[in-house]
Amino acid sequence: MVAASSARPDATLTVAHIMVKSVVTAAPGTSVGQARRLLEKARVRHLPVLEGGLLVGIVSDRDLRSARDEAVPLREIMARTVFVLSPDTSIRRAARLFRERRFGAMPVLEGRELVGIVSVVDVLRILGEQA
Repeated sequence: MVAASSARPDATLTVAHIMVKSVVTAAPGTSVGQARRLLEKARVRHLPVLEGGLLVGIVSDRDLRSARDEAVPLREIMARTVFVLSPDTSIRRAARLFRERRFGAMPVLEGRELVGIVSVVDVLRILGEQA
């Protein structure tokens, strides 16, 4: 995991204000087909992968579409290096990370616990409202 925290302790909006708290997750042994159904049902595009309650990877709808077989377990296609945010990361910092790294979403961890997820759409929505 690579954590990004807020560089400024001022009263700006943080990731905690916009993160989705009810995160749909999967286990490393979940098949690509099962994961696709999870994403479709939840109407989301990113699926954090947890093992024993700890974040071990992430897959996107794009990863699932490019998988060679529906029976392939997520452990074979998931990104294992996951950039994460802390709840106190500023929205501006999150926006900069999305732009620089070209991520679609980043999990939010408090300590080692997954507490939410933020997508680039969430960040754009709040920045658009502030403009």
